[in-house]
Amino acid sequence: MIRTIVNESGDELGEANLDGMLIKGHHRIEAELKLRHKLFFRTSGALTRINCITIDHAAHKIRLTMDGFSRERSPQHTA
Repeated sequence: MIRTIVNESGDELGEANLDGMLIKGHHRIEAELKLRHKLFFRTSGALTRINCITIDHAAHKIRLTMDGFSRERSPQHTA
C-alpha cells in the first residue's frame, strides 16, 4: 500500500510505502522541508501529520514517521 504525502495546502508532493520510506518526490519533499512547511500523510480525506523526517543524502533516502495521536482535518472538510 502506498501513502500520499501532501503539504499544508493539500498539494501532493510524493509517495511513501507503509514503512515510511519515500519512493517518489524526494526533491519536492526536501524543498518543502527547507521552507519549514508541515507535511502530512493523506488517508481517506483525513491528514496525519508527519512528525519525524530523517534524510540520508548518501543513500538518497528519506524516512518519514507519523504521529498516530496527532490527526488534523483537511481544510476542505472544515465548516
